[in-house]
Amino acid sequence: MRRVNPGSTHVVSAIAADNIPLQLTDTDEAPKNFLDEWPESGEFYQTTRHAMPGFTFRYLVAHRAGVRIAAIPYFITDFKLNTMLAEGWLKRLLGGLSLRIACIGHPTVAFGRIDGQVGAELLGSAFAALSAKAPVVAFKGFGYDLPAPGFVRVAGLPVAVLHLEGDFWSTLHGHKKRNDLTRKLKASAALRFEEHDGLPGEHLERVHQLYLNTRSQSPIRFGCLSPAYFSGTSALSIYILAFLQDRLVGFVQLLPKGDRVVGKYLGMDYTVSREHELYFALCLRAMDTCVRRGLKEIELGETSYHFKKELGCELVDTWVYYRHRNPLAHALLARCAFLLEPSGKDLL
Repeated sequence: MRRVNPGSTHVVSAIAADNIPLQLTDTDEAPKNFLDEWPESGEFYQTTRHAMPGFTFRYLVAHRAGVRIAAIPYFITDFKLNTMLAEGWLKRLLGGLSLRIACIGHPTVAFGRIDGQVGAELLGSAFAALSAKAPVVAFKGFGYDLPAPGFVRVAGLPVAVLHLEGDFWSTLHGHKKRNDLTRKLKASAALRFEEHDGLPGEHLERVHQLYLNTRSQSPIRFGCLSPAYFSGTSALSIYILAFLQDRLVGFVQLLPKGDRVVGKYLGMDYTVSREHELYFALCLRAMDTCVRRGLKEIELGETSYHFKKELGCELVDTWVYYRHRNPLAHALLARCAFLLEPSGKDLL
């Protein structure tokens, strides 16, 4: 079974040093075959590029002697300095402060991925290009050993990944928490579920509202999806819809490719969620869908780690790298690294 490992899996190899210089091209079109082996492929990147107000999405494509060796996705936005802080006086104090950043990765993709050969030369050239666009350059969701000299590395949010091996449900039913899960499923008995390849158009507005409901409950809010995200990614997705009588009260979006799947977004009506254990019912129904469809590696994202560990998830560490183009400002930011790290509450 593959083991998700940002850094060694997604960073392929070092670029051989030679006398032929790298040539970088900046474009807003995903290169051909970009990250095709992953659920969040070039098609996903392209369909989401107009779905987040305040974010600009582009690519750096590296060639050597006319041969493409790497394609780097990046976005530009204003990053609020209090984004990762727990609620409190410091979060309120920094509420109005932000920095313009050019960040390699994607705001909705947990693991940072660069398509092609990766080494210090490439990343140094990317920094030179992107630092002309924003004072801070960052790498989001990469492994511990990213070859990025001069950058400060801070811990990011771990990503829950579940490997479905053998008879998954038998393993789960034998878990010491099986009685609690059984109770939660009984509480959800009044719910009706539908499974769809793609999002039925009549539910688009309601799904977006449920997404906004859940987003408002999150302590970390980095950007906001417009309805264009859900319409644009519909053809790439599986949707689990939960109804209470005839009212849509919850959804899960799954993004499959091969035997991998990414659990992208979940939204709920909080007026009924506790009574009917809606979150747990949606998660377990999504697991059932993955098992039936033969999916083997499921990325369940950040937060709600306690329940995900009960399912048997592995928590894969990720790292954020950043560097200010001004050395003095960079030294100051390095001393404030805690602003970019998740709080203890975020890891529960």
